Amino acid sequence: MRPLPTVLLFSLLLPVWGQQPAETASDTVGRGEFPGLQLLPPGSVVKGISLPRYEEQRVTALVKIEEMRVQSRQKLSLQGIVATLFSPDGFRTVVKSPSAVYDFSTMRGETTGRTRIHDKRFTARGGRVVYDAKTQKGLLRGPVRTTVSASVFGRTGTTPAKP
Repeated sequence: MRPLPTVLLFSLLLPVWGQQPAETASDTVGRGEFPGLQLLPPGSVVKGISLPRYEEQRVTALVKIEEMRVQSRQKLSLQGIVATLFSPDGFRTVVKSPSAVYDFSTMRGETTGRTRIHDKRFTARGGRVVYDAKTQKGLLRGPVRTTVSASVFGRTGTTPAKP
């Protein structure tokens, strides 16, 4: 079986941080920084974070992070990430990764451990996910193992298709 293309979604990991923060009137907050990080000095640790994303009064994503460590006003390290994307057609995609780093100055995030993406339609495991918030595209880097459900292609049995 030909593997599912691996251009997948780190946007699931950080959907609420997918846009560049706007500058504020304060001179201490500028481009490339997440608003609020100036309140937390480097080395600060925040535990038990839940970040929902809403679109048209519907939850479209939920990111849960066991621990966030502020490396600088631009960079965060994250531990124990579980991100869930809820689609309007009832599908739910879950991304799990032990750790990640997100840099607001480059708007790029990268998991730093083996990452698993699970959906009723497929499962993919890879070395890490790299996500660019500017383009809102991500890539599951290898080695990658992808399993696609036969029901995605309209088949529900396990008998191989005839050529």
